[in-house]
Order: sequence, then C-alpha cells, then structure tokens
Amino acid sequence: MDAERHTYSRYQVLCAERKAWNDSDGEGEAYYYDGISFWRRDAKGKERLLPSWRTPAHGWRHDAACDCDLCRAHRPAQVRPLSVA
Repeated sequence: MDAERHTYSRYQVLCAERKAWNDSDGEGEAYYYDGISFWRRDAKGKERLLPSWRTPAHGWRHDAACDCDLCRAHRPAQVRPLSVA
C-alpha cells in the first residue's frame, strides 16, 4: 500500500492545512508540517522551526488514513448501480 501513496508539493500541503512529513535524502533529517508551521528534525533529534521556503518543494506525504480532498482525489471512486424504476 505504501508504494501506491502519493507525494505532494509543499504548496499542496500548505493549502490542505493537514499534517505532513518529508524524509530528506538520507541525511538523517526529516521535515514536518503540523498544519500551521514547518519543522526540521536533524539526525540528533533536535527540532527547529523553519520558514516554508527552507523546506523541500516536493515529496511531502500525508498520513495513510488522511481523508482530505487532496488524498481523496487519488482514491478509486465508489460506484453504486443506479436503480431504474
């Protein structure tokens, strides 16, 4: 299921106003958006508040159970048969 999950741009994450994260390129840093502010956690676990432009532009993920419009757009539609009288 993880392979099917979509990544989003920083702008999409900012507009969705939902928690999101971005694992950097293996340098031990992770970026997090709490719905209001962007944060960076370094390899030692220290967290630092960052302006949005200092965070990765792409590769952001929402929680697997997220039900925002952005995440719902990638899910298959539930089709129900129409009853014809």
